[in-house]
This record gives sequence, structure tokens and C-alpha cells, in this order.
Amino acid sequence: MRRKEHNVDDPAVFDFIASRAEVGYLGILTTDGYPRVIPVNFAMYENNIYFHGAIAGEKFDLLQQSPKVTFSIDLPYSYIPSYWLTEENACDATMFYKSALVKGIGSVVSNPDEKINGLNLLMEKHQPEGRYQTMTATSELYKKIIKATVMFKVEPNDISIKVNFRRKQRIEVDLKLIDKLRERGTKVDLETAAEIQKIVDAK
Repeated sequence: MRRKEHNVDDPAVFDFIASRAEVGYLGILTTDGYPRVIPVNFAMYENNIYFHGAIAGEKFDLLQQSPKVTFSIDLPYSYIPSYWLTEENACDATMFYKSALVKGIGSVVSNPDEKINGLNLLMEKHQPEGRYQTMTATSELYKKIIKATVMFKVEPNDISIKVNFRRKQRIEVDLKLIDKLRERGTKVDLETAAEIQKIVDAK
């Protein structure tokens, strides 16, 4: 069943999901017709998704043959046990999340400057503390690796965003969940409680 109430049309939410998620899932068709899902580290720039790989390999070969791809990104938040809301009904258990599904065209980046920019974007996202030498076209340190690495790009044609924090439930249930999440107190629980609090404040 499609839950339309979870659909969100806000580019800022997509930017947030893409900036926070460490792994995305590339969906491509193999030569035998079966879909293949490949987890990759990625970065986003000007709404395009970048990830790297080897010159010889499955991603490289398949994207040459069938450039239509999907790219799935998710940010899991807290799991809510059913007994927080009812004693017996297991259907009250749920998982809160933010997610995005991109449909687009995958390709190999041919422009050398764009390729190096993509590699630097990956480092900036996944190692924000720095402590490395930035890649450049003239860097001797990275000369061999840049030559041996392929940068892939997904250009979105359609982006579907979904967010689930039970936005239609009663405020007293929201407040109860906020209390339970803060009591359990993990980092993701506190982030989930803050998201639900935004909903309560907007009601």
C-alpha cells in the first residue's frame, strides 16, 4: 500500500538526506534482466550524485549498456516498540525515517576537472575533519589513483521523498513518544524526538 501521507515535496529535505546518509543504493539492470542493487559511498553536487569505482567492473560495464538507474537513500531514525503505545497490538510498532528515491541517467564522468571535483566532494563529505591533501590534476601523490579510478554520475529525472514521523496522530501520542525517546536517550532517539517536536510545534 502506498502511503501518500508520507510524501514530501521539499528539495531542502532531499539535500538534508543526501548530505547525512553515508551510503546510497544504486539500482541497475544486469545482462540477464535481474535488477542489481549496489551500495556505494556518494556525494551530491548541483543535484547530481557522484560515486567512484574501477575502470573495469560491473558498474562500468552495465552503465554503458543501460544508463537508466535508480538511486535510493535512507536515513533511519528510531524504532518504536509496540508496547510504548499498547500492551498487545503489535501493529503499533513502527520505524521512523527519511528517504529518497532518485530515477535518472547514470554515466561515466569524462571531464577531468569534474572527475577530480567528484573525488574531492567524496572526501569532504566522508572525512570532514580533513587531514589529507586535496586532489588536483597536477598532484603527483594522486596521479596513479586518479588515472585508475572512474567517477560515475547520476543525473536525476525524478526524485521521490518520503518522511515518516506519524504526522497524523494525536498530539498526546506525539508527546508520549517524545518522552519515551528522551528516556531511552540514544543519539538517534534524541534526533527523532526533535523531529516529532517540530511536528507538535507546527500543529
